[in-house]
Amino acid sequence: MISMKKTALLSLLILPLLWCFQGKGDISIKGVIEVTLEHDGIRRSCLFYAPSLKNHSPKPLLLVLHGAGGTPGGLIKLTRYRFNELSEERGFYVAYPKGIRRLWHDARNDKTSYVHKKNIDDVGFIQELIENLIDHYPIDRNRIFAAGISNGGFMCFRLACELSHQIRGIAAVAATLPRDQKKTCLPKQPISVIIFNGTKDTIVPYDGGSVKLLGRTRGSIFSSEDTARSWARMNECSPDPMIVDMPDIKTGDHTRVKLMAYHSCINNAKVHLYCIEGGGHTWPGGLQYLYPAFIGHTSHDINACDIIWDFFNSIK
Repeated sequence: MISMKKTALLSLLILPLLWCFQGKGDISIKGVIEVTLEHDGIRRSCLFYAPSLKNHSPKPLLLVLHGAGGTPGGLIKLTRYRFNELSEERGFYVAYPKGIRRLWHDARNDKTSYVHKKNIDDVGFIQELIENLIDHYPIDRNRIFAAGISNGGFMCFRLACELSHQIRGIAAVAATLPRDQKKTCLPKQPISVIIFNGTKDTIVPYDGGSVKLLGRTRGSIFSSEDTARSWARMNECSPDPMIVDMPDIKTGDHTRVKLMAYHSCINNAKVHLYCIEGGGHTWPGGLQYLYPAFIGHTSHDINACDIIWDFFNSIK
């Protein structure tokens, strides 16, 4: 439990830090351009990275969604530019969409959020963004994926529920399935899901309950393992996961990693949960953007970016 004093300090520090973290020169990030469009009468945008490959054959598209209070440029920096590097190495496009007021309208019952109050159509925005990018770049329609952290991770679960006919797989970091989404989550077809959650996440509890940020409750969620089991059931996977203890490569990061992998799913779908024992509200392999006392530790035993792309790339 975080003390009241620490909670107050977190309130003072976390959002200003996240806002500063994104910087004012997002478009100055090497190789990144800004793409804009209008959806529902609102000007929307994303940062976009195209690999400098001479081969013009259709390539996969990865959408990467920032967390609450974050920005596309901040997420690029949080992940140490790794998705852009992988784009060059493996040959895929990366889009970093921007939420309204730095928020996503995910499926949590969060009455305090502007995007929930205004019922912002973020699912429609993502659909239109995909079509816009396909109109301008040789993107393989059958290999579109989404990843996100925290609020962006919750939004990925919503996309998995509502856009499984367009998106082949999602990755959620520091997020689980909202309880309000369970009854309405009816994917049109199987979708592969990979999850990374820390057992000492101070905002999104690994064992479920209430999401809490800045002293406010931000919706009720299932546990990480119940979330993985739910997607395994929806994908008709084998009921018992294979469990693998990952090597403790970085012994000083206060974390260990365990993989729970569901296989034998229909349509070659997969469900993987990376349990980050001792990990916090962080991106594995990314930057430690706040002191561990506030958000927990970042694991450096794995790099979530590399694992996410290997997972998506293996989907047939």
